[in-house]
Amino acid sequence: MTQTDTIAAIATPLGTAGLGIIRVSGPMASEMGQLLFRPHHQNCTWQSHHLYHGDIVADDGATLLDEVLVTLMRKPHSFTGEDVLEISCHGNPLILQTILEQLIILGCRPARPGEFSQRAYLNGRMDLSQAEALASMISAQSSKALKIGLAQMKGSLGREINSIRTMVIDALAGIEAAIDFTEDVSGHETTACPPQIHEAMACINRLLSTYRQGRLFTKGIQITITGKPNVGKSSLLNSLIGRKKAIVTNIPGTTRDLITETIQLDGVNVHLTDTAGIRAPMDAIEKEGIDLVREKLEEADVIVIVLDGSAPLTDEDLQILQENQKCIDRIIIAVNKSDLPPAWETGQLLRQPGAAGPISNNHLLKISAKFGDGLDALKKALTNLTDSCETTGDDSMITQLRHKLSLEKALDRLMAADKCISTGQSPEFAAFELHEALEALDEITGRKIQDDVLHKIFSSFCIGK
Repeated sequence: MTQTDTIAAIATPLGTAGLGIIRVSGPMASEMGQLLFRPHHQNCTWQSHHLYHGDIVADDGATLLDEVLVTLMRKPHSFTGEDVLEISCHGNPLILQTILEQLIILGCRPARPGEFSQRAYLNGRMDLSQAEALASMISAQSSKALKIGLAQMKGSLGREINSIRTMVIDALAGIEAAIDFTEDVSGHETTACPPQIHEAMACINRLLSTYRQGRLFTKGIQITITGKPNVGKSSLLNSLIGRKKAIVTNIPGTTRDLITETIQLDGVNVHLTDTAGIRAPMDAIEKEGIDLVREKLEEADVIVIVLDGSAPLTDEDLQILQENQKCIDRIIIAVNKSDLPPAWETGQLLRQPGAAGPISNNHLLKISAKFGDGLDALKKALTNLTDSCETTGDDSMITQLRHKLSLEKALDRLMAADKCISTGQSPEFAAFELHEALEALDEITGRKIQDDVLHKIFSSFCIGK
């Protein structure tokens, strides 16, 4: 696709820095360089992908703006597939803005958010999944999220989708051949189901199974700490983050609002939330805080229920355990104050009515939030409970809801095609379903996608990328 206009934007973050970069893309990129750049040496031949040293001057041809390095990357061997000019200047926002204004005066248009990446996609330099991965990699907050984004940007997901697409096309070819020769088939004969349909379904199911884990790696794990007042929830938060964030007193109900902090465990962002103690509220403010706790528990990937091991279990403790029984697969019970003489044994929990099932199947750890005992085991349990695992550069994971929905649609159409064949329906019906499956797969890589969806995707990118 040929773009008729030339766009320009500051490609580095706002703020003072040693260097800043201005990016220009389009048919006038080379001309912009020749108009504004004055080389310090006479051998500036504007070879592609060469770095040249000189000055940037204003459009009057005399006013010096900065000493810079410039690079011209000629199409199609550039990020956007167009001629691209990059100006590396000093990172003063005033300098960057002044040079950008000069480019606009000379005929460039300010780039829209994500427009450089959009042009790269439109010009076939990357598929849509790679463009989205690029944005994810730039905004990654953890090492694992960065690793996944880099693998997808290098095409890991696109290759997987194209492999599935080939399977569907091969299956479709076999079915359409059966349609062409249907008059040669006896009435009692039925079309055999192409094995590629089941192979494609298996591959899609494998990708779909990575979604929850992929989201945890990229968005982080939401962990909510709950329990009755004065069991050590705030002390646990402070110990996990390594500094005093929450106020700790012996007065019940000290924490009334949600207190959040983010740490990294095994390369994954963990978003910790300390909450108000759950009990019968003493006033309207405390009631509001407890209502917030229950909302946060619904959103949590992992719930840490803190009990005081140095004091007898109370009805409030048992009620909290019972209320969270439905979250059995994402609960850790932390029995705090292990530095003090125990008032009860952990086996006592298993003998409580209705508690034996959930608690016996979940993590039950003794800790001391005050002295740090058992915290390493707790951290390990937190990552284990979210099925954390190492990823390699060759792994294909899905992290975008858009990809998940498209894969689910493709799987549904493949299952419908399989049913059409197995129930002896006319092969035209199966062929229709396979065409629908292909369209769903093409939405992921951008072979076929609606303009409004495309605009929504790229409008979320930063300007200059």
